[in-house]
Amino acid sequence: MSMKTLQVSMENRVGCTLRGIVTLPETNEPVPFVLNLHGFAGSASGYKYLHTHMARMLADHGVGCARFDFYGCGESDGEFSDMTFDGLHSDAADLYAWVRAQPYVDSRRVFLSGQSMGGYVAASIAPRLRPHGLILMCPGAGMWYGCARRADRVTQSGKDYADLEGLVYKMAFNYNMAAHPDPFEEAKGYNGPVLVIRADDDKLVDDESCKRYAGLYQAAEFVRVSGGGHNFATIPSRTACEQAIWKFIQDNL
Repeated sequence: MSMKTLQVSMENRVGCTLRGIVTLPETNEPVPFVLNLHGFAGSASGYKYLHTHMARMLADHGVGCARFDFYGCGESDGEFSDMTFDGLHSDAADLYAWVRAQPYVDSRRVFLSGQSMGGYVAASIAPRLRPHGLILMCPGAGMWYGCARRADRVTQSGKDYADLEGLVYKMAFNYNMAAHPDPFEEAKGYNGPVLVIRADDDKLVDDESCKRYAGLYQAAEFVRVSGGGHNFATIPSRTACEQAIWKFIQDNL
């Protein structure tokens, strides 16, 4: 199926511009849709264009996809140093509302997807947003545990930030995240279908975290793919991840 790509932007609730890409099948009818949230210090494209490739795969199957840079990331307004965990939640909710309002979106069939930190955020806001389905790619709930203690070690050295490969990573982000409930408590209450995906050699998100997420839901499937690590960074792993996502969406349309 042919497809089209739109460069889009929207204002979040505090007046900052978030910029992204919408990928659509070539049709004039509203289509089922995925809003995908990227990971920590990532961007809408994903590692080695993981999310770009997924969006094109979805469009090839007649499903649209929106991918935005969070505030302080990629092409969106703001600096990474000013990003907050609360802000990720509100950005994701604002993006979800924006997606549902677009004329090319079937607002009854919007799936919320996220990878790593984006999966953590997606799971946390799903009980409130109630998407048609939820896709969690190696959801990064583990970053919550001990985050204040890790920040304390940095601030006790006399700095309020860490150098994250050239990014100013303020410890205020960790303290804001620590103020949230346990991630698995925060995720409770969503009753729609859920897909949890993890590569079996992921060094950042363990099997137990994914099992805990899957155990929260009435209708959850946990899929393990072989190899590829945290970013599904081999051709077979990426293919298996995309196949699992398409099967899940197809089964729940």
